[in-house]
Amino acid sequence: MKKIVVLGGAGAMGQVIVRDLAEFSNYDAIVIADFNKEKAEELKNSLKSKKLEAAFTDLKNPQSLAEILKDAYLVINSTPYYFNVDVMKAALAASCHYMDLGGLFHVTKQQLELNDEFRTKGLAAILGMGAAPGMTNIMAAAGAGELDEVKSIDITVGCIDFVTTDHPLQPPYAIDTILDEYTKEPMVFEDGEYRAKPPMSGEKLVQLPEPVGACKAILTLHSEVLTLPKTFEHKGCTDVTFRLGLPTEFHDRLKLLVDLGLGGNEKIETAEGKFTPRKVLAHLIERFPSSNQTPDDAEVVRVEVKGKRNGQPVNVTLETTVLAHKKWGLSCGALDTGVPPAIVADMLLAGTIMERGTIPPEVCVPHKEFFHELAKRTMVMRKTVEEVLVEAKTAEEKLIAR
Repeated sequence: MKKIVVLGGAGAMGQVIVRDLAEFSNYDAIVIADFNKEKAEELKNSLKSKKLEAAFTDLKNPQSLAEILKDAYLVINSTPYYFNVDVMKAALAASCHYMDLGGLFHVTKQQLELNDEFRTKGLAAILGMGAAPGMTNIMAAAGAGELDEVKSIDITVGCIDFVTTDHPLQPPYAIDTILDEYTKEPMVFEDGEYRAKPPMSGEKLVQLPEPVGACKAILTLHSEVLTLPKTFEHKGCTDVTFRLGLPTEFHDRLKLLVDLGLGGNEKIETAEGKFTPRKVLAHLIERFPSSNQTPDDAEVVRVEVKGKRNGQPVNVTLETTVLAHKKWGLSCGALDTGVPPAIVADMLLAGTIMERGTIPPEVCVPHKEFFHELAKRTMVMRKTVEEVLVEAKTAEEKLIAR
């Protein structure tokens, strides 16, 4: 019997993973492992699948974690990224495969150091298998596969929300992760080197397909920028960037709060004692009830790969527009983050993925099969290959020179 454990399975993203596994996967048992067992039970009962089990687990208790991973074939870790390394070590101890939703560059770097231990045990640890990282990595691999040489890979994720709410700052996903993306220095791969940039820098007005349209996209800290340059080093990759464009109103409000210092993680001294600004902000956000309206949002995930084929400059763009899933009642962000790990979990079970060690998605996930499965879940990938005429480019440069 093949058992899969979804850690944080009753959480916002974990629920989507569980739902997709229950409907599409070939696993015999799916364990919804969560600190909130009552919520896990509610999810189990709502989905009405005989495969599902609900269980309590405490990530801060090694014994609790070891017990839940006993006899598991795979654990999907959908808890906050700062638990990644601890869960990986627990997976090694339990001799089960591992997958997560990303490590915001620096944690991913630590995770890659466990490669030899996973490889020795014949285990796979697939790092960053949500939408971004995850889907974006596989899109980059599909684009790079069209080229003999890869110069640059630029990733943009932009979204819009049509739901009107009284909530002053309702985050589209975990506020802690968003604050890290807005306060930590984003990394870029530039001219063949990793470089840190100021938080919230590199803003561009990006024109995406409707219904998203124009959005402000800023550089943020992401794992794709760590792994893609290494993966495509043999093709000469010298530049990789990741930009995030959250809904404009949310972005502007959050930027103001971060500029005021409310995204800080260090305690500050006040007349009433010491407080962590970020925790105060999160607490204030939680005081407002989340909207119970049916999600109505959209997200565009775009990956642009530039390079050469047969000596000719070529630009390859892969793009998908993700809409809220009406049947499942899911936002676009929950859908495209929760579905990819479920798809890849089934690929691992089927033996489609045979690589072992700590692996980024672009190395091990076959893109054609992956895109086919995404399409079954309403996410259709589009690829455009554009040959850049050298003559036209030269003429344009001359015109500018005048």
